[in-house]
Amino acid sequence: MSVVDQATDADDIDFQDADDLAYFDPEVAARELLNYAVDCAASDVFLIDEPSYVAVRLRRLGRIESVQRLSREAGRRLQNHFRAVGNADVTDQIKPTEGRDVVRLSDDRLIDIRISALPSIFGQDLALRLFGGDESIMNIDALGMLLGERRRVRDMLAATSGLILVAGPTGSGKSNSLYAYLKYLRREDRKIHTIEEPIEHLMTGIVQSQVNPRGGVDFAQLLAAILRHAPDVIMIGEIRDRQTAEIAVQASNSGHLVLSTVHARDSIGAIESMSAFGVNPVFLASSLLGVVAQRLVRRLCPRCRFAMDVSDTDDYLSDVRGQVPPSMSLSMYMPVGCEYCSGGYDRLTCIPEILQMTPSIAEKIHQGAAILDVARCAAENGMVPFKTAAQLRVAMGTTTIEEATRQLPPERFGDST
Repeated sequence: MSVVDQATDADDIDFQDADDLAYFDPEVAARELLNYAVDCAASDVFLIDEPSYVAVRLRRLGRIESVQRLSREAGRRLQNHFRAVGNADVTDQIKPTEGRDVVRLSDDRLIDIRISALPSIFGQDLALRLFGGDESIMNIDALGMLLGERRRVRDMLAATSGLILVAGPTGSGKSNSLYAYLKYLRREDRKIHTIEEPIEHLMTGIVQSQVNPRGGVDFAQLLAAILRHAPDVIMIGEIRDRQTAEIAVQASNSGHLVLSTVHARDSIGAIESMSAFGVNPVFLASSLLGVVAQRLVRRLCPRCRFAMDVSDTDDYLSDVRGQVPPSMSLSMYMPVGCEYCSGGYDRLTCIPEILQMTPSIAEKIHQGAAILDVARCAAENGMVPFKTAAQLRVAMGTTTIEEATRQLPPERFGDST
């Protein structure tokens, strides 16, 4: 199925005999749905109970699309099929439950499915997160960073010890970036451990451990145990409490390269979050290698994008006119749409804000300086803010002003500069 064939309304997937329960086969319907979702490059599939039907929806390029409505009976059979193959409890419809499964598609591709069922007022919301195999993990070059940005990230990854944080809200691609960094670091003479909840991508050559809250095993306990296994690199899926933050900083100060994510609006906000967790500023200043904050925007399809007159947007582009590579002309584009894309956009791409530590930034953190003072120091030491990174991508025809404006956080300084 080409992208142009993707569904955009509630009647475009014709599940086999979906309205005739005597012939409805949930296994066949599940296979049709997964093949369709993978061909659409969807990241998630949702089977959501509504008052009189089960809605089938996809998340593609960061947006939700409705693709079909099933009768309550057919929808429930399909939901229970996914719960069963994922080893999630089918009988208990009251409590949230999780599972996972590896499915072989009709073309022999393997897809890893993470299943989560959440009770709702009309029944349940069943979410399927779709992951490819090891080969689907991106290289750093494919994340969407510009050459100078990739160099700064590789400089940080070249360190033998220290802490690298990837920051952003839910859905900003933090996990994808972490896996790309692990792929870059992975080699036979290096021992890499991960602590995840849950494990999203299975990677060969890496020791992956999963948090088990029900079994009483949390991030901090796993991290303390992993340190006794002499790792070179540790990836912590998320820093979410004081204990994990402190152990991550201690591990990075004791000869390990530690990668993790933290919820924060920008690079400076990641430092703010670590301080809020109670991390000693002296230890944080000595361990932090840098922060990669990021957002995901839809990338314009290079096959059908339409060039516009930039004269009406001179003010927006004025700050970056001298930064566009000489080989590229300064232009702006609008989405059109073709058989290779979805409404003029073909994939998600990253806009990063990279803070790479310098002695002067470390000194500000060490002193416990106000966060705006740290932000000003970072800007003076070469940190390119989100706004400028977005302007560059608009000027290079990667995305649109509307996409960048919709996704980026407010500027850190606001009216205080």
